[in-house]
Parts: sequence; C-alpha cells; structure tokens
Amino acid sequence: MREVAFRMNPIPASAFDLHVGHGWLAVLGGLLLLTLGPRLWRALRTLPGYALTPAASRLLSRLVGARDLDLEGFLRADGADQRWVDRRRAALERLAQEFSGRSPLSAAWNASIRRRFSDLRFADANRVPFPFARLMRERFNTAAVAVASDGPWLVDLDGRRALDVSGSYGVNVAGYDRYKRWIDDGWARVRDLGTVLGPLHPLVAENVDRLRGISGQEEVSFHLSGTEAVMAAVRLVRFNTRRDRIVCFSGAYHGWWDGVQPGLGSERAIGDVISLSEMKPGSLKVIRARAGEIAGVLVNPVQSFHPNAPPPNDAVLLSSDVRRTEAETDAYREWLLALRQVCTECGVPLIFDEIYSGFRLAPGGAQAYFGVRADLVLYGKTVAAGLPIGVVCGPRRLMCRFDPERPMRLAYVVGTFSAYPAAMGAMREFLGWVTGPEAAAEYARANAACTAWAATTNRALTGAGLPMRVVNLGTIWTVEFTRPSRFNWLLQYYLRLEGINLSWVGTGRCLFSLDVSASELDAVREALVAAGRRMSADKWWLSDEEQPDQQRTIRNRLIRDMAASVMRVPRPLQAFHGEVMRRKHDDHVASHSHPTNQFLHLVSSSAFLLCYGLLFVNLPLAVWIGVASLFLRQAGHALIEPPCHDREQLLLGFDTRSKSWIVAGFVAIPLLNWLVAPGGAGFRDIAADVGAQWFAFTCLVILGRVALLVRRHGLRNSLVWFVKLVTDPVTDIRAYYRSALRPFPWR
Repeated sequence: MREVAFRMNPIPASAFDLHVGHGWLAVLGGLLLLTLGPRLWRALRTLPGYALTPAASRLLSRLVGARDLDLEGFLRADGADQRWVDRRRAALERLAQEFSGRSPLSAAWNASIRRRFSDLRFADANRVPFPFARLMRERFNTAAVAVASDGPWLVDLDGRRALDVSGSYGVNVAGYDRYKRWIDDGWARVRDLGTVLGPLHPLVAENVDRLRGISGQEEVSFHLSGTEAVMAAVRLVRFNTRRDRIVCFSGAYHGWWDGVQPGLGSERAIGDVISLSEMKPGSLKVIRARAGEIAGVLVNPVQSFHPNAPPPNDAVLLSSDVRRTEAETDAYREWLLALRQVCTECGVPLIFDEIYSGFRLAPGGAQAYFGVRADLVLYGKTVAAGLPIGVVCGPRRLMCRFDPERPMRLAYVVGTFSAYPAAMGAMREFLGWVTGPEAAAEYARANAACTAWAATTNRALTGAGLPMRVVNLGTIWTVEFTRPSRFNWLLQYYLRLEGINLSWVGTGRCLFSLDVSASELDAVREALVAAGRRMSADKWWLSDEEQPDQQRTIRNRLIRDMAASVMRVPRPLQAFHGEVMRRKHDDHVASHSHPTNQFLHLVSSSAFLLCYGLLFVNLPLAVWIGVASLFLRQAGHALIEPPCHDREQLLLGFDTRSKSWIVAGFVAIPLLNWLVAPGGAGFRDIAADVGAQWFAFTCLVILGRVALLVRRHGLRNSLVWFVKLVTDPVTDIRAYYRSALRPFPWR
C-alpha cells in the first residue's frame, strides 16, 4: 500500500490575524446592518412626508441679517424703470400725508405708546417685509386705537369710523353687539359670586354638558387661552399614552408655546415634534412607521385654506398661493378622513385645534364642517363671548391627570382662573345661542352670502383690470394676487384709507361676522376695488408691457437681496455696486432700445468674454477678436441708434467725438505697420505686432480715461466707470439674450 503524505504549509501569523480581523469586521458590519438597516430603510421610505420648511426657516433666521432699503432701493425693488420710480415716489409721499392727516388724535396716541408697549412694536415689525419696514415705520403711523364699536364698525379717538374685517383675531363670530349683550347678561348671572375662585358656579355644569354635546366627547377642561389649551392637550396625551412625540403639520399655528413651534417664533431646540406635510401620502407612512413613539397628531383645520404654509401674511406675500375651491375643500376633507383612519388603526390620538375654526365654520366647528371626529377637540376665542378662555374636550382615557397605579405620577394641568365666573356666565349665553335652532340657519346664510360676495367681488376686480381676487372659506377670506410683485403688502395701507380696519396681518386673513349686512359687504367690495385702482394707478403693479420679464427680475432681485442679507456685504461696497448698476441702467435706457442694436451687443459681449480668457493664451488673437467686436458694437450705436448721442453728456463714458478719435487710432495702427513693413510682408507678418500694439493702445486709452475722470469727477466715479466697462459684457448678455430668440431681430 502506497502511503501518500500531505504536507501543510504553515499560515503566516500576519495573514491569520488579517483573516480574523476581516471576520470581526464582517460580524460588526452585519450587526450594524441588522440594527440600523430597518431604521435606515424606514427613514428613506418615509422621507417624502417630512416637512423641511420649519428647520430651514430656523437656520435662515440665524443667517439672515437686517437689511434696510433706502428710498431709491425701496422704489426700485422690482427693477422698475425711472418713469415708474418717479410715479411711486410721489405716490408714497401722498400716501404718507393722507395717513398723517387722517386721524391726528389717534396717531398721537399711537406714537406716544409705541415706545413703551412692546406688543405694538412687534405688530409693526411684522406688518411689512423686513427690508421695507424701517422706511415705512418712519413715514407711516398706523394708529390702532378704538373707543367704541357699532355693529362691525369701529370708532377711533377722532370719531372716524372704519369697517372691521379683522374679526378680533377670530373672536368675532356672531357680531360685537351680541358679545356686549352676552357679557352683560352673563355677568348678571354670576355677579353675586363675583371673582371668587376655587368653588365652582353652577353654570359650570351647564356649560360642560353643552360642550360635551357639541364636541361629542366625554370630559371637558377649562383654561385661560387657546395657547394654554394646546399646552394642556399635549401634556395629557403624552401622559396617557406614555409617548413623547407630537406630530405638527408645516405652516400650522397652534399658539405661541415653543413646544409646538418647530419653525420661526421660538429658538428653543425641539426634539419631540415631528414636522410633516399635509395632504401627502408620505406623511401617513411616517405616522404608521413611528406610531409607537407618537403621543398625538395635532391638526389646525383652517390649514385647508393654505396647506403647508403659514397663515397668509402681508410680510411674505409676493404672489399668493392661496387657492380655495369646493374641489379643494373636498380634497382636504378626504385628507382628514384618511388621517383619521390611520390614527385609529395605529392607536394615535387625533387632536383638532379648533381655537380659530371652532364655531367659525359651523355650530359644530370643523368636526361638523368636514364630517371628521377627533379624539381631542380644543376651543377658545369666541366660546366665552369674547372673554379669555381655552377649552379641551376629550375621552376619559386621555383626560386623566393621575395614574391610579402610580400615585406619584401626575400630569400637572391646572390654572388659577380655570372656570372663572365671568367667563362661565358669558359662555352660558354664547352656548345657549349657538346650540339654538336659529344659529344653524344663520351660519348657512352667512357662509352662502360670503361665497356669493367673493364671486361678485372677483367679477368687479376682473372688470377693473386689477391683479387681485378674493377667496373664502365660509366667512374667512383673504386677498390673492394674480401678478408677481414685491409691493402686494401695500394694499393694506390703501384699504385703511378706504375705511377698512385690518389686523396686524393686514390683508392676509380677514373675517366677516354673521351679522354682516348686504350693504356692508358691498362697502368692502367697493373699498377693495377703489384701493386696487389707486395702487395700480400709482404703479406698484406693472404690466408685462410696462416691465417685460418682471417675474424673472423679481426672483433674481429676491435672491440677490437674500444673499446680501446672509453674506453681509459692507454698506460702502453695496452703495458702490448700486451706483455701477445705475450707470448700466442709464446707459441701456439711453442707447440700447432697438432690438437689432441689442442683438449686436449680445454678439460682441459674448466675443469679449471669450477674449478675457484668450488674453492668457494667445494675446494677439484675443485683441483681434476684441477689436472686431468693438467695431461691431459701435456700428450699432452709429447706424441704428444715433439719437442716443444726444444723451451722452449724462453718462461718464466716451462721447461721439472721443469714440471717433479712438476708432481712428485703431485703424491707423495696422496701416502704419503695413507701410513700414519690408516689401512683400503679408498679413501674417504684421498681425502679432498689430495685436500687441492694439493692446497697448487700449490700455493707454482706458488708463487715460480713468485719470481724466479722477480729475473731473473724483476717484470713486472713475472706478465706477472702470468696473462698469469691464463687467458690461456680462450684464449685456443677461439683458439682451432674449433678442437672439426673436425671429429676424435685425428687422
């Protein structure tokens, strides 16, 4: 038998260690994949549902600095021509004079309190976009004082009446006269108890039962404001579900508590709020995927008016994206039904913040209007007939504030003025009316009247050729602008002069009370048309013929302004840039209006940019191309737009006479080179020398012009001219590239 011996070669220790090391890495990688893989997959799958706007807005708030426009920058914010700037300057002065003489006593009171009442300063700061705010604050005193109300009319210190469409931030649903009566009648019911706190007045039980019937919930809790009601609801769902995350939707407002402000308004870091986008299937996926950590989903039903955007505000309106039709209301209803189903399936409480919408859209609030039941419903504003109040309604399982199994575990939700007698008396009067048989009919009549008013008003606005329309959700309405502009926010000032009282959000969100009459609706329509006509006549809105390509211009200026606010360019440099651009604008207006001339400038400017690069590679070739382009450029001025020479004295550049001498110099250089060249010398023999001499001649001409301008106009103006000259090719291409798109531009 033959024996075969196998001999194994020993494995080197280093190779063995490497093999084992790779094995451990593979094991660790596998464990990480098993641990983080599902989370990563879930994050990728649900990413479309997350709203990035709140985090992005907070980041921008740390980067964007104050930037106040001067008067010239204010009037030219949208790139308007000088003729419109002059009209606007006169209009702004006239507007300021009308404001100052309108209600002198009210204006004096407003000025006296502004420095010691911070709430008013905050309102002033947010009424207009921040680059315009300082100038408007200096020129306009928007008095906000009233001493009496008469129906929807408010009376100021001067006795001047204004038709109120602010709705007292949502409080005025039924009409001011009713609230006065309800407060008086309610106080009569509790006067004997007075301001006693602790013991409850018997009216509390009556109010609780009525609220249970309206909300369809088991229990009720009273608080002092809508913000407190939101705070209480969030604490209760966290306590009773033992979860910590709250879902909020982008743009929704739930009061000023920083616990539900993931975007602007608060600077505290918030790690327990999930910001999602409304009406997005991805948001429902997020709720399903993270249901085990979500304590509640908080919804403001008025967002149906402007999904995923903050409440309309004049400080941010450029061209409104608010669109509200019956089809869109139905779509939002379907969204709420889908959200309701997902929350039910996942065991996540659905919270309706009806502080604003409760009793505004219908006697049963948004639940009745949209036909969707929430787990918790929050009321405020109007429910105590105008007195401070906040209400939370919910099932017993979510309203509990103590743990029977853990006696030291509490949800501390209390308030000194909870169920205070004055509010309970006024609430009794309001709830008695809203649950009565006539209230439902009154809501239906007012909602129908407002919808008809919006349609009639839009016909009037269209007939007047105004770039605006109104949209409504019941008795809530807003102004939508159909043409881009940086001055849409000015409409609130014109409306005030027409006798319309607006809240600090101006034309962003307006309200009619249920007692508004047909004549008062007509008055608001007439005021809207009159204000719009004045604003249009003052050229704050420009047509496409008056300002071609204005949407692109406005967008570019907004980007530039935002970049300037972030990068903080020094003011002297900003002023220098502004002067350069003004000189360019004057030059274009004076001598670049003909399409053929613009086309020639476009060609020559493109060639100049090519020459800038060629200078470092082939100097003679770059100069030859540049001189040819220069002749083409000047041919456009000399042959196509000769009238421009009449205005050259307004500019810093060369006039016709000096240009003629320069052209003669360029022509003389190759002629002299040809004359002194040896016999038989051709173009190739002198081309390089001519190019070099042309370059030297160009430098001499430019430096000579700079020196002359320094002597006549100072160093700054000479540098303005030099920078303008060097950068003209870039701005010419931006200004005239559309001329190449026209058929036969030379015609």
